[in-house]
Amino acid sequence: MSSDNHFFSENPFRETEDRLLFAKALDRLKAAQYKNHATFTDFMNPQRSAMFLQRFSKMGVNAQIYGGYKDAERMMLGFAADDGPLIYETFPITSLVITYNGRFSRLLTHRDFLGAVLGLGLDRGKIGDIQLTKSGAVMYTASEVAGFITENLLEVGRTSVVAKAHAEAPDLETVGTQKRITAASLRLDAVISTAFNLSRSKATALIEGEKVFVNWAIAKKTLLLSEDDIVTIRGTGRIKVDAICSPTKKDRIAIMITMY
Repeated sequence: MSSDNHFFSENPFRETEDRLLFAKALDRLKAAQYKNHATFTDFMNPQRSAMFLQRFSKMGVNAQIYGGYKDAERMMLGFAADDGPLIYETFPITSLVITYNGRFSRLLTHRDFLGAVLGLGLDRGKIGDIQLTKSGAVMYTASEVAGFITENLLEVGRTSVVAKAHAEAPDLETVGTQKRITAASLRLDAVISTAFNLSRSKATALIEGEKVFVNWAIAKKTLLLSEDDIVTIRGTGRIKVDAICSPTKKDRIAIMITMY
């Protein structure tokens, strides 16, 4: 890996938060070079991690992104100490299995779990994805804060919980609801309008506001969806396109999706 000083002065981003986080990533790269050990950023949203990785790749930097499991949304950016491979097992990510007794509680949501852990005083960058399960959630965290969370996360939404750390992603069945929808076309705006019960204008506004992502990339409303595509609306939810079926008698397209 080259240690040319131009690496550390290149910051092509205009948005304030992008510039700040990219500068921090450059610091991590510098540390990997000078201290000769792999370094890692905090968790970032999918479009930012992909954007930064692309930039570092153009700079010839040996970098990788990972979020603790396949198809993770929020990911860390890692820099290798040399030109060798950066394997996923080296990322400082710990999965926490959080459980509660559903017989005595309402169903806890993603927002409940995130709010509870941020309420402990932790920065959002230390928390990766949160996957809901039938008995609670799996939360991916920076390993440095995992012990703190297991000791201090005792309640979520006034419900008593227990958090236990796992070195690897646990094999638990996450909660997803499969349903069949019909849409006028496979265009992104048409599908999310139906899937999330939104007006077409609201769906368009979300897309134009860059709050809708397909396979972690900012998407345009005219994008045509395909099987296995993952669509995320920031602050709303996520769906996966499981299957595209035969047209209905009214010439609408039937689609099987899973909602998370």
